[in-house]
Amino acid sequence: MNHSSKKFVTIDPPFAFNNGDIFEDPLTIAYETSGTLNDKKDNAILVTTGLSPSAHICSSTEDTSPGWWEKIVGEGKYIDTEKYFVICINSLGSCYGSSGPASHKPDTEEKYGLSFPEVTIEDIALSMKPVIDELGIKKLNSIIGPSMGGMTAMSLVKQFPSITKNLVLISTAAACRPFSIAVRSLQRKLITSDQNWKEGKYRDEDLPLNGMKQARYLGMITYRSPTEWNNRFGRKKSETIPRPEDFSSNRFEIQDYLKSRSDDFVTDFDPNSYLYLSRCIDTFDLMEENESIEEIIQNFNMDRVLIIGVDEDYLFPFDCHEELFDAFKSASKDVSIKKLPSLHGHDSFLVDHENFGSSIKDFLES
Repeated sequence: MNHSSKKFVTIDPPFAFNNGDIFEDPLTIAYETSGTLNDKKDNAILVTTGLSPSAHICSSTEDTSPGWWEKIVGEGKYIDTEKYFVICINSLGSCYGSSGPASHKPDTEEKYGLSFPEVTIEDIALSMKPVIDELGIKKLNSIIGPSMGGMTAMSLVKQFPSITKNLVLISTAAACRPFSIAVRSLQRKLITSDQNWKEGKYRDEDLPLNGMKQARYLGMITYRSPTEWNNRFGRKKSETIPRPEDFSSNRFEIQDYLKSRSDDFVTDFDPNSYLYLSRCIDTFDLMEENESIEEIIQNFNMDRVLIIGVDEDYLFPFDCHEELFDAFKSASKDVSIKKLPSLHGHDSFLVDHENFGSSIKDFLES
């Protein structure tokens, strides 16, 4: 049985959320660390996560189970924990130890549910600062942010301009495009239309699983690419072909795969947390009213920036990365951009370990 390597920081109230709500209960932020912080405390790398990962980024002696970026982070790997001290924080609003709608109210068995304040990317970023402070780190070596984590990374630097020397943005954007907003809005609709959702007051033994499965099924289609599906599945049929009148069963291997991935996910993730984090991706916009993206990035006090994307990412198309590159360049920042030849769509950073890992390693060591 694995022991948890999870650690916690408590943020004492009041906490001012970005929408103006003042939260009067303590907040808990869960995180994990890998490697050793050196005496100068200048070898720390913060990895900010996408929507669904926990803080368990890689295996350790305390928890030997594989982490969500196991092939990238660890001893002797692309982000080498023999050299770097890696911090991964579970996002505020998530359900893997940090406070959110799935958390219990103090001294009760009642969950916050929808009474928990609306969470924004700005709130997630702000709640990470106490972890960095707790570790005694004045300036991070790097922040690496894939997907939603890229938004969190930019927000963290926007709020604390000198917090890191280097910034790596992966498969992300300064703001979402209409297509990805539309997809996520439909995912949320599928969850809230499940009769078991009950306005967010569902019970643990009676979750809106059907809605979650459908939402994840739709998500998996957009996380990968048609080229991958064509190469991997083609028109291969399922082993068991349903009767002609059965429209709900699978006829093709691609359907079997999507169903399997959807079923696995819903056993781990809280539906309300999914709704909260999905919405905060949509609402994030690095640009403030009457400010250009270049004016905001001009205030970022860092040495270097690396932006990585892939061609077939339907959630964050490569022109999102080019927009960021142009903004950093216009702000006279030392920025480079890479388009990787990966066929795995938005999820490439979770699958194409060699291309992404090598790009990150080369940047860190240059």
